[in-house]
Amino acid sequence: MKLVTAAQMTALEQESERKGVSTDTLMENAGLRVAESARKIMGGAAGKRVLVLVGPGNNGADGLVTARHLRRWGADVVAYVVTRRPDADPKMDLAIEYGVTVNTSPADANYEALDRSVAKCDLIIDAILGTGRSRPLTGPVKEVVSRLRPSRPSSHSHPTRHSRGDGNPSAASGPPVLAMDLPTGLNPDTGEVDPAGIRADVTVTLGRPKVGLLTFPGAASAGRLEVADIGLPLGLETE
Repeated sequence: MKLVTAAQMTALEQESERKGVSTDTLMENAGLRVAESARKIMGGAAGKRVLVLVGPGNNGADGLVTARHLRRWGADVVAYVVTRRPDADPKMDLAIEYGVTVNTSPADANYEALDRSVAKCDLIIDAILGTGRSRPLTGPVKEVVSRLRPSRPSSHSHPTRHSRGDGNPSAASGPPVLAMDLPTGLNPDTGEVDPAGIRADVTVTLGRPKVGLLTFPGAASAGRLEVADIGLPLGLETE
């Protein structure tokens, strides 16, 4: 499968819209595919505790779709909104309707709710930033990511991993992290990694693999790479 840059992926999504497959359909497909991967990693969803870190854009919306499906399958899901979401947010509304618990960074004094969720969850899903954001991490995003680091290995180290019996890796020092599309802090075009960025155990990249996921040092932060079919029409080509 051909690697794409962020701009090429955007062009594919726009061409998909022109061919009758809407952005909303791609988003729903993406969220479902990631939920299926999460369920496999955990060996099921019922009774599992999942923390979904939700960003401001489409990656965060994809994460809310994933949260909704995992909740529908019986998981205890917390969506932690890292930065402000749009006022009109149908994916958030649906997640809440299905019983997803929502916490927000502005309302979380000293990030105590986040720390509690990290400490007790079985899986963290990183849906903070997608391919549209490649500048250095700052503000609440950097602070939230830093709260994961005490239980996560350094992005420049190689942690000892153990199997959960399903063939999937997990970091012995904390809950496994599944990155949606790419880990927060990884540049999709160059593979550069922000020093504060997330190191994932598994990255489920959406539609097509991004160049940065297979370029070092980014490849070391992506963990095991899966490519999710999100329903792009057949025959789409990048320039």
